[in-house]
Amino acid sequence: MIKHIWFDVEGTLTIRSDEFNKAHNLLRYKTFAEVLGKPLSKELKQEYEDLYAKYGSNSAVFRSLGYSSDFWQRHFNTLDKKKYYAPVKIICTTLEKLKEKVQISIFTNLKPDDVENTLKLINVDKDWFKFIITGDDIKERKPALDGFYSMIKCSGLHPEEILYVGDRVKVDILPAKEAGMKTCLVWNKSSEADFSFEDFEHILSLF
Repeated sequence: MIKHIWFDVEGTLTIRSDEFNKAHNLLRYKTFAEVLGKPLSKELKQEYEDLYAKYGSNSAVFRSLGYSSDFWQRHFNTLDKKKYYAPVKIICTTLEKLKEKVQISIFTNLKPDDVENTLKLINVDKDWFKFIITGDDIKERKPALDGFYSMIKCSGLHPEEILYVGDRVKVDILPAKEAGMKTCLVWNKSSEADFSFEDFEHILSLF
């Protein structure tokens, strides 16, 4: 039985438009080029993507280059989210219904101020969540296991009674499974997850 659901934020509670993806990718590549002191090129972009495939997240890529856990998040915060994010009714209504059935919380790589700002932009009340663990609350960001073990400790439950909901297999699903939790991939399908829902509201079918 699932007694507590934890949600990722970025890409899980937010919808990534093509416009956002374009700006986000440009920022990733430009930051990488600046770090290496090299001009932005097709080859450099591919080098970054190879590192991303190896390490699983942007935060982990820059950690592998010797930078702090929040290095990428500080750069990510420079994106103007007001241009890209908007409330999505089905996400809001699903969360409202879920919180009446089970405790819900957040665990994200985002920094605290970005969590709060993002929730406001998508019209999700932060008071709906029992706990909010940000990337600044742990030693290493996802896909490291630090935050997943913190989730278990905060919940006071057995890992198998916790469901983690995210949008990326390597960053969200696999480490949550390694920590012993149930897992749910949204907006896509994967056999790696215990549950996969292309429609966010289908999470309600678990209850």
